[in-house]
Amino acid sequence: GYRNFVNKLWNAARFALMHLKKGHQTIAQDLLTLPDKWILARLSAVSGEVSEALDNYRFNEAAGSLYNFVWHELCDWYLEAIKPTLYGHQGPDQQEATMGVLWFTLRDTLVLLHPFMPFVTEEIWHKLPGTKGSVMRAEFPDTTVYADLDPDSRESVAQMEKLTAIISAIRNIRGEMNMPPSLELQVALHAQPSETRQILTAHQDLIFNLARLKALEISEPGAKPQSAATAVIDDTTIFVFLEGTIDFAQEIERLEKEIAKIDGELQTVAKKLTNASFLNKAPAEVVNKVRSRSETLTAKSDKLRATLTKIRSFNV
Repeated sequence: GYRNFVNKLWNAARFALMHLKKGHQTIAQDLLTLPDKWILARLSAVSGEVSEALDNYRFNEAAGSLYNFVWHELCDWYLEAIKPTLYGHQGPDQQEATMGVLWFTLRDTLVLLHPFMPFVTEEIWHKLPGTKGSVMRAEFPDTTVYADLDPDSRESVAQMEKLTAIISAIRNIRGEMNMPPSLELQVALHAQPSETRQILTAHQDLIFNLARLKALEISEPGAKPQSAATAVIDDTTIFVFLEGTIDFAQEIERLEKEIAKIDGELQTVAKKLTNASFLNKAPAEVVNKVRSRSETLTAKSDKLRATLTKIRSFNV
């Protein structure tokens, strides 16, 4: 698991170093995007969490906070969100501002991680432009250094969390309906509060790119579109249009075959679990493994049946 984490950090650093050709001394406050404000707010919060945990010898908490920040927030969301900017699609000034945020974020992340991962962080540190000496002699990140950049950091975090939740819901629907990641979707977002619609409209490019859409409609609540999968995130209802996107008959047939296959495996597993000879003679770890397999298959079967019911309702 931690080998995968090291790979994640290394690949994230490689991607960042493709764009970072110099060290940055300042951050352009007036050009910060929502993802920029969000990552700086989260970096500041995580720096405080790690500092407090280390001071109180709670090393596991410090490591856990860093793991979640680097893997999920920095790599899964921030780096993906800023790709259009880094490739110059938002203009050179915005590109330069975001590269500054990326530089500071990567630098502070390496310092925070260094007590836990001394060798790989030292290696990346020497490849990062603008650094001097060893990372072990770098100052620990100041938890207040980014506070003046975004006085409304709590609002920025709340807005970004709302957007990521909506994008995740669209991705979940894509997965449930077995739609390939390359397929561009048509989505409608219905939100009652005008403030929510303003936020969604202001950052629709972010939703468009990260959810991989071909069309996005943002409006007040209205009639539910036909043949659309639905999810609700707080005050926003999400509709992913399915008609013309998937072949209902073909998907129903695929799901029925997969459910039948799983049911066959479940019958085999059930025979073992009802066989007194197997339960009495097999090692405990083998019996537990079979039981775990039964639980996994049951959960998968239930999920597939729920998806099948949804698709059948769309196909009426």
